[in-house]
Amino acid sequence: MNKLAVGIIAGLVVGAGATWVALHHAGAAEPAKAEAAAAPGEKPKEKENPLHLNAAKRAAVGIVLAKPAGVTLAPEVNAFGRVLDPAPFVALVAELESAKTSLLASQKAAERAKELFKAGANASAQSVELAEAVATRDRVAVLSARSRLLAGWGRSLADTGAEKIIAGLEAGAALVRLDLLPGDVPAADVKKASVALLGGTEVIEAEILGAAPVADPQLQGASFFVFVGGRALPSGAALRATLAGPGEAAGVLVVPRSAVVYHQGSAWVFVLGEEDTFERKLVTPGRSVGDGVVIAGGVEAGDQVVTTGAAQLLSAELQAGGAPSEG
Repeated sequence: MNKLAVGIIAGLVVGAGATWVALHHAGAAEPAKAEAAAAPGEKPKEKENPLHLNAAKRAAVGIVLAKPAGVTLAPEVNAFGRVLDPAPFVALVAELESAKTSLLASQKAAERAKELFKAGANASAQSVELAEAVATRDRVAVLSARSRLLAGWGRSLADTGAEKIIAGLEAGAALVRLDLLPGDVPAADVKKASVALLGGTEVIEAEILGAAPVADPQLQGASFFVFVGGRALPSGAALRATLAGPGEAAGVLVVPRSAVVYHQGSAWVFVLGEEDTFERKLVTPGRSVGDGVVIAGGVEAGDQVVTTGAAQLLSAELQAGGAPSEG
């Protein structure tokens, strides 16, 4: 038994030694193979820059360049709106007009009763009192309807816009409420607004009737009633709008929408730099101008900006491991 154990141990020692020798020779051979694979004096091949594209390559992949357009724009403020159901407004206007008519008739009846009573004709003091009571009731009805119209719709609609609005509504126009964000102030005596349905591209010119007497409970900014004539809009539809803002017109740079790409919540454009290599620039998109968008920072008037193919460049850069940073 002791001879058997000694034999086993001796076999294990011999096997371990042989394994070490084999691994040692294999490890020594790897550098030799690597040296043999590389030719003498040859540098390792550098990884190709996906943003380095000469004119021929740019044409082949369809990349188009253009300089930002310089545009002079007046300041604007944005607003959010909705198309109102005009029924409550129309009902109040009708109630007020009916109360005025009744008041006019009851006042004339009271005056006639007084004249007849003074002349000793067929009119008693009781009939005079009754006629005056009816006139007083109608006067209170007028005050009630007008107060509710002023409280809910404002003086501009109650005094000057009622007949015009009702006539427009009959022709298919829309009554709209616009709400601005807190701190946003339109130009003084602003009269016009540009509105569009959310997700829509058609911009409609609208007339601002006046300030709303009640603020929106969520936005808490300035609010306006707007009349969109000649265009039927569904009640309750959400709108976006722009109004003229305070201040003087200023020069801005505009690029096509296709020039701006987004990654991780930031907006970027690609600009042609030195040696046919594109650089990505962080920008801040602003208001829309036709098919373009105003951009702030990142580019200058003389830069060659990628207007077609920016998404391709971003994809190539991301695949190569050069993801844009927020800086």
